[in-house]
Amino acid sequence: MGPTTFIGIDLGGARGKTTAVATLVRTDDGAAVVAAGARSERGPWSDDELWAYLAAAPADALVAVGAPLTPPACLRCVRPVCPGAASCEDPAVVWLRTSGKRVVEGLAANADTADGTAAPGGRRTRVPLVPYLHRATDVSLAYERGLIPTESLGASTGAVAGRARQLRRRLAGAGVLLGERLIEVSAPATLAALFGPRRARAARRDAEAWHERARMIGELPGLTFSPRSRFAREDALARIHVFDALIAAYTGARWAQAGCPAPPDGPWADDGWIVLPPERG
Repeated sequence: MGPTTFIGIDLGGARGKTTAVATLVRTDDGAAVVAAGARSERGPWSDDELWAYLAAAPADALVAVGAPLTPPACLRCVRPVCPGAASCEDPAVVWLRTSGKRVVEGLAANADTADGTAAPGGRRTRVPLVPYLHRATDVSLAYERGLIPTESLGASTGAVAGRARQLRRRLAGAGVLLGERLIEVSAPATLAALFGPRRARAARRDAEAWHERARMIGELPGLTFSPRSRFAREDALARIHVFDALIAAYTGARWAQAGCPAPPDGPWADDGWIVLPPERG
């Protein structure tokens, strides 16, 4: 049967002021927004407020979090002595120093030209990949697929990432496991996959961001707004965090609609995988 409720979380700092949550429910044709906002009924989405909301969600709810749910390889490592990145056998570290290195040296996606094309004039973007800072999934999204700016690499070790992993552990205690009813998503990557990098950037920082978000919402296949969603659409258009939470929930709905496909072969099992909807042809 699969999940019928999809909760998207754009996770910010612990005080909750930059955190937003959106909830969608499955419909015959897709999914309908029933709630979206940057505040709960009692205030910002602090840890306690967020957990109370998730604890009250339906048992089959799928949670899609727009923040790193897994740490880089070195932060997962339990070995008392480090052999060095060149000798490490962890699959993610091996990928970073082989496939990842080749990808970074051969492509030049960046904040302005994140489309996965080769750099003009033979220019190459040199990013030293280190397993205590970088995850393979982020490098792949930035350099292989050009769906996120390279400047976002390394975000898997900050305060928001720590909050995300604490949320993951707490959800695991309630039986909500990563890869089953919990997934990591990226609203910028989803938008770039569906609409192209230029439109994805326009929805975030362009002077016409409000209008671009409105166009995107209108073009998302199967997305509707329930009569009880109140001002969810207006909040999503006006606030980027609410918009990202809505996109996170929509990504989860599309993933479930596709049968919850597993990641492809590679180092993703432990290093993490960012779920994307199918790209438009």
